[in-house]
Formats: sequence, C-alpha cells, structure tokens
Amino acid sequence: MKVAGLDLGTISLLIAIGMAITFIALYVVFNGFFAERRLRDRLEDIEVRARSGPRNLQMATLKRVERAGRLPTLDKLIWRWFPNASTMRERLQTTGVNLTLGDYAFLSLAIAVGMAFVLYTVLDLAPGVALGGSLLLGVGMPNVWVGWKAKKRGRQFNLLFPEAVDLIVRALRAGLPVQEAIANVSRDIKDPVGGVFRRAQQEIQLGVPIETALWRVAKTVHTDEFNFLIVAMSIQRDTGGNLAETLANLSALLRARQQLRLKIRAFTSEARATMMIMAGLPFLVGGGLFLVSPHYMGPLFTTETGQMIAAGAGFSMGFGIFIMNRIATIKV
Repeated sequence: MKVAGLDLGTISLLIAIGMAITFIALYVVFNGFFAERRLRDRLEDIEVRARSGPRNLQMATLKRVERAGRLPTLDKLIWRWFPNASTMRERLQTTGVNLTLGDYAFLSLAIAVGMAFVLYTVLDLAPGVALGGSLLLGVGMPNVWVGWKAKKRGRQFNLLFPEAVDLIVRALRAGLPVQEAIANVSRDIKDPVGGVFRRAQQEIQLGVPIETALWRVAKTVHTDEFNFLIVAMSIQRDTGGNLAETLANLSALLRARQQLRLKIRAFTSEARATMMIMAGLPFLVGGGLFLVSPHYMGPLFTTETGQMIAAGAGFSMGFGIFIMNRIATIKV
C-alpha cells in the first residue's frame, strides 16, 4: 500500500524518526547532568532530615505517592533519564491538573506522531517539513497549554486569596493559632486557594515548620501575593508584633493590587483585541479560500516555494504577535 507516493515501510520509518526526535527534544527540555540530579536529591534529603527529623520517612512516602501516575513505567523512565525532570514537574503542579511527567511525555509524543501523519499524508508536505512541524507542535503545544493553564490558575488564586487572608485575620483575632487558621482556609475557601492551604496543612501535621511548608506549596502557585504572606509571617515571627494587624494591611494591599490589575487589563483591551484579530484573520481567510477553491491554495502547501512563503509568513506573524503581546502585558 502506498500513500502520497511512499510505501508503508517508508511511512513507518518516518514516524519512528519523528518519535526519536521527539524524545531528543524532551531530553533538551529536561536537560542537565546526572551528577547534578544526584547532588540535588542528596541535598533535598539532607534538608528534609534537618527540618522534619524522624518524619523524613513519611515525607519521602508522600513524594513517592505524588510521583505515581497512570503511566508508572514511563514516569520512572523519565525520572531516571531526565536529570532536570523536577523542574518540569513543578511546572505541571502549577496547572492544578493531576498530570505526571509520563502523561506529559506521552501527550507530546502522541501529538507529534499525529501531526506528522497529518502533515505528510494529508497535506502532502515534504518529509523534512513534516518532521520539523510535528516536532515543533508536539513539544510546543503541551508547553503552551501548561503555561496558559498555570496563568489561569494564578489569576483565580489571586482573586480568592484576599478572602483567605481575611479569614486568617478573623481566626487570629478570635484567639486561634496560626495552624488552625490555615486549616479553616483549607476547609472554607474553594480551590485553588483551598487546595494549596490543604497541602500546607498536611505537611504541617507531619511536623514541617509553617514557613517551610508554605514555601514548598508556593512552588505550585508562582504568585507574588502568596509570597507576601509567607514573608509577612516570617518577619512577624522574628520581630514580634500583631500578626492579625499585619495580615489585615496585607489584605488591603492585595485588593488594591487586584484593582490596579483590572484597570490595566481594561486599558490594554484594545491592543489585545487587535492582536487576536490579526492572529486569527489569516487562518480564517486562508481556510475560506481553501474551502472555496482548493486548487488555488494548493501550491502554497505542495510546492517548495509555497512552503517557504508559508513558513516565512508564519514566522513573521508569530513574531508580530509576540511583540504585541509584550506591549499589551503590564506586570503589577
């Protein structure tokens, strides 16, 4: 059986090459040195022993439970052969989705193989272009999704976080200890704030200090607001003072930051709308022309000159979208 002028063996070989290149790209994403990985694991083990004492075995058990996923064999393979896999694992945790490294790698591989098949057999692109495009999409699309999901979760966290701080303030003024105040937040505030404080409460119950537990869960959020809370509690512990009053001032500051962020989003709405229109218009017009007259748009994908023009146009459009996004994004 032949597809697009090639037999099944050649197509299978191209798919195998695409899979191999995808694994190489994943290695580049998780790149590092094995000695660095072993050193970091050793330092983490020493840190756990120093901070939690005899409970380090329970903490290690929790880590093993977290690392287990739907594809345990692939998870172990990635943890063994990709030294900086912990960095990517932290990125996945910021999404709030129960997605392990094995799931992420399998998703990237599936997208790369599927796109290679579509680009080569359906669009009849050159083998090099099909492999390069499938590799770019297989590695890029999951990475973009992880970043988008993490930002969305961070925005949801920032919207609910002032309420959590107010709840801690009320609990402290009622005479409850900080641990009980954190437990109240984990029960009464919905996710993602409640889930973050729930995880911190679980580590505190295992004997981990409050600041250490909060800094650990802060890696799953990556928002400045949560870091403000940890710094305020650490300073109050070292210098003394009224923690409830400090956190009340922090709550007012967080609400003012949120209001400023919403105002900036309103001021930059025109630039963001222009960016979305410019990003979607070429695909809408090109798709419409392809449906109306496929032979007119065919040379853009089937000829070498058309493919070079399409690649240049895509690069130019991507660069323009990146610049407009940077202009429309103002950090607070």
